[in-house]
This record gives sequence, C-alpha cells and structure tokens, in this order.
Amino acid sequence: MRKKDEIIKEVCEALITKELITAYEYDHFKQSQAVDLPFAVYRRVAADNFSADGVVYHHGDNVDFEIYASDPDEMADIMAAAEELLDAAEVFYNLTADTAYIESEDFYESLYEI
Repeated sequence: MRKKDEIIKEVCEALITKELITAYEYDHFKQSQAVDLPFAVYRRVAADNFSADGVVYHHGDNVDFEIYASDPDEMADIMAAAEELLDAAEVFYNLTADTAYIESEDFYESLYEI
C-alpha cells in the first residue's frame, strides 16, 4: 500500500498541472521561499497505530493536507479538484472544518485529515 504522503504529492502535482495551485511543500515554506497564492502544504502527524497481541498490527499513516487561497470561490474549485483526485486514489479524508478566513494573512485555509 502506498504511503499517504506520496499520494498527497501526486495530488499536489496534479493541482499544479491543472493550474489550481502554484506550489506545495512539506510542513511549511521558508520565509525566503515567497510563493503566490494558492498553494498547499502537507505534513505527517501523530501515527494512529493499531495493536494486536501486544505488537503493532497496523502502522498509522496520517497526513494533514492544507490548502490556502485568496478567495472562497477559488478555494471551492481547488477543493473540488483535490477531492476528486483523492477519491480516484481511494484515499479516505475528512475536511476538519469549514474553510476559514485568516485575517492576519488575508487568505483562506481548508484542512483535510487523511
């Protein structure tokens, strides 16, 4: 089974090809890497392992996938494409909350837990 972060990279590459995002990065962009909106970041998060008979039976492979865009309509288009790509890859995801406006940055964020 492929790791989820590998699938997210493929989703991001497809979103770039479709000209829906400009860039993506693991965890964060450095301040020296100024990128234009919209963009995405992803990061591996705490594993949710499953144990059986005192050993790890299944290793959790959890990834947060964040999308940032300048307006809600643009965000909706990116989210629709991202969800279509995730569905095609047969990856389960949860949108953790409605798209949020980050006033201090003057852009919108959507967060998926995968």
